[in-house]
Amino acid sequence: MDSRGGPVEGGEPAGESLPELLRAWRKRANPRRIPGLVSVGRRSEGLTQRDVARLTGVSERWYRELERGNEAQYSSDFLDRLASVLELSPAERRALYLRALGHPPAVAVVPEAGRATEVDEELLQRFLDAQVPNPAFATDLAWNVIGYNGPLADWFPWVARQVNQMKWALLEPEAREQLVDWEQDWARPFLGQIRYERAHHPEDAALRELERDILGQSPEVREMWGRREMTEHSHGDLRRLRLPYHQGREVAVRIVALRPMRSDRLRVVVLMEVDRGSARS
Repeated sequence: MDSRGGPVEGGEPAGESLPELLRAWRKRANPRRIPGLVSVGRRSEGLTQRDVARLTGVSERWYRELERGNEAQYSSDFLDRLASVLELSPAERRALYLRALGHPPAVAVVPEAGRATEVDEELLQRFLDAQVPNPAFATDLAWNVIGYNGPLADWFPWVARQVNQMKWALLEPEAREQLVDWEQDWARPFLGQIRYERAHHPEDAALRELERDILGQSPEVREMWGRREMTEHSHGDLRRLRLPYHQGREVAVRIVALRPMRSDRLRVVVLMEVDRGSARS
């Protein structure tokens, strides 16, 4: 592999070099979509090298060398964090891997009953994008987000950094403000779903870790967990949101929750906004 634009594995065309791609992707990124970043008074559009370094957990000097084309041992974990921060599409993520490692990313895998079920990332992303203007996302069994569309990122910018739906909803302070009637309509049903999946997949390590994390970080969540409520799914539920994207206006959504026939360990969720009249009925 040549990060300056030479041929890569599989005979794919070289195109732009890794430094050229990184600079272009960084400059197109919108800092206003990332909570915590100061967007007022910036001299140029996009993210700075310092921004990207901080958001991906590396030093500014290390990231600067990456944009200069200096080769290093890039881990898949770092490249995935970088793809998330820069909001790369599946095709762009593939290009990132090809330039940085010389091979495409591994196909996403969802464990199932002792065997691996492959997820066609491109097909999944096309399905999520086809739900526009409705926000849509996909998670694995433990609610780790493995794909989402543009409207979802607009409504919930946290998805670019906090990749577990339940940890955000149950542990982040902003979730209590944004999820209307947080305890009754969101937290308790979510905990019921976690308990349901734990009962049906008692040996799943990711679910055990999720339970340990959420119970260990919040006494209030532990108290609700003690109710021993169990909920199978949220499909068809009507819920309300109060998000910065809507300038604090309350929005009602109908939750559509789906599971592919090939796996009960992958779920797809679509949030369908409903008008106020329908929400009251």
